Amino acid sequence: MKAKLWLFLFPLLMCRCALAEPLDIVSEAWPPYIYEDRGQLRGVDYEVTNRVLSQLGYQARWRLMPWRRALYNTSIGRADAILDISPNPQRRQEYIFSSEPLSISESVLFYRKDRPHRFTELHDLKGLKIGVSAGYVYGNPEFMSADYFSREPTASAQACLSMLMLGRIDMVMMNKRAGLFTLRQLALEDKIDHHPLVVSSGPLFLAFHQTPELRQLSERFSTALSTFKGSNEYLQILQRYGLSER
Repeated sequence: MKAKLWLFLFPLLMCRCALAEPLDIVSEAWPPYIYEDRGQLRGVDYEVTNRVLSQLGYQARWRLMPWRRALYNTSIGRADAILDISPNPQRRQEYIFSSEPLSISESVLFYRKDRPHRFTELHDLKGLKIGVSAGYVYGNPEFMSADYFSREPTASAQACLSMLMLGRIDMVMMNKRAGLFTLRQLALEDKIDHHPLVVSSGPLFLAFHQTPELRQLSERFSTALSTFKGSNEYLQILQRYGLSER
């Protein structure tokens, strides 16, 4: 009887395994969107992406690395997709962007409480050194091109905030949620604050390497993600990270 039952179940199990097609995804650690905690990957966009891809029959294989390397690996096909990337004309030529965003990013300026700088418009930054993340695209063209302040690239959010504390830069341009999360991790909430003015904002996507097959997957992913956002499970994921809206 057990042998007959196994013969019945084995094709079903093989079918389920065959559906779980691997998909290599890269990103940089960027809490609360994706990060490692005690050897396990976590993050709101990490969980949402995993869940949607699972519904489509894919098993994501994740690798965290510096952002520039993640961009390069996806562009040449060493990775199938990159998580939480913002679009610009050049990137739209290099990658296939989903039409449905995972998150909306708002970038603000962080400063040391004992060395505050007035900021109501970009020209207030004249002569200052502003820390930015290497390879990041901020959705404010003037901020990206202005020559009256300097943009100092750093390897990570932690490196940016460390340089700020050491006085090597005057302020840090950073995603607000990522900045606040990192400040809590580094126990710097009493030493660093941010200006309320949003310097740039824009959507974050899962973008794919340029192949016909991945273009089809991008379209399917967008449809499934849009549907998933209307579910209770999606709201539960947001609440798990202290978020109530995108």
